Amino acid sequence: MKAFRISERKFILFTIGLLIVAGLIRLFFYKFGVWAFYLSFVPFVVYRSNFYIRHWGKLSSVDRYRSYTLVTIVVMIVLNLLGFQDVEFLLLLLLLVDYIIIVNNPRKKDN
Repeated sequence: MKAFRISERKFILFTIGLLIVAGLIRLFFYKFGVWAFYLSFVPFVVYRSNFYIRHWGKLSSVDRYRSYTLVTIVVMIVLNLLGFQDVEFLLLLLLLVDYIIIVNNPRKKDN
């Protein structure tokens, strides 16, 4: 049986869809919407972390750049949840940077 594989680009678009739903929830229930915003990054972080665990020795330069964005996203989420900063726009900007890295990757055009 063939394993179901979703492309990186589609997975980022799925995360953006979750962020839109979290934004709509935030309009009506602010506290729950804030938590939904941070929880919408969980599938992306788990998926990327799983990729790095499986392919540790065979990372390309693009994957290394994407690891920097992943680490920055995780650090910013932790700092936001601990209350040291309140910069949610930068999380969206980092997700955009990750998407641009994927789209401009000459090695993988199917993603």
